[in-house]
Amino acid sequence: MKMTIKIIGVEPACPRCKRMYTLAREAIDELDAEAKLNKISFDSEDAGVYGRVGTAHDIADWAELQIDWGKVRDIVSNGWSPELDAILMPCKEIADEWSWLMTPVLLIDDKVICSGYVPEKEFITSAIKDKL
Repeated sequence: MKMTIKIIGVEPACPRCKRMYTLAREAIDELDAEAKLNKISFDSEDAGVYGRVGTAHDIADWAELQIDWGKVRDIVSNGWSPELDAILMPCKEIADEWSWLMTPVLLIDDKVICSGYVPEKEFITSAIKDKL
């Protein structure tokens, strides 16, 4: 049976969502896994079936977190980096406390594997292997 992997993110994709998608594609290819990889917009009905989904900016606004968005924009201008996830970690922590999903979200066969950060490729590969 073909596994379904979904990335919930923003459209157009931000560097974190792009990176998550790229790592998932690489893991699928390296494992030669029979899998369908889809992107879902965080504000779509399709994403809503998994719970409340928001971006780091949404969550920062809701929680009244002070994030240096200028620094975030500077980092984003160069693509994804671990520093970007580190700056946005307070948003992820609040999202987890409130049982919300923060983009990017990785789902395998409709089960949330991770949200709010970009994991190492080995984590994604392991999660896919567990479903094979």
